[in-house]
Amino acid sequence: MNDMKATQKNPLLDAFLSTLNGGKDRADIIRQGLCMTCDRTTTATFRDEASRNEYRISGMCQSCQDEVFGK
Repeated sequence: MNDMKATQKNPLLDAFLSTLNGGKDRADIIRQGLCMTCDRTTTATFRDEASRNEYRISGMCQSCQDEVFGK
């Protein structure tokens, strides 16, 4: 069971981000425990609380965060 909840964003911003991501709804993707970027399940542990918080913001799994931000 996924206990993650997306951070709240302005609805217009969320709509814009959805159009950039092929129509994916960030809050729904996070609720399902998936990754916005690679579509994999994010049940793997995050490295730290900052990584968990980033997931709530961006919906990126740890692997995708590492690719974007570096380890």
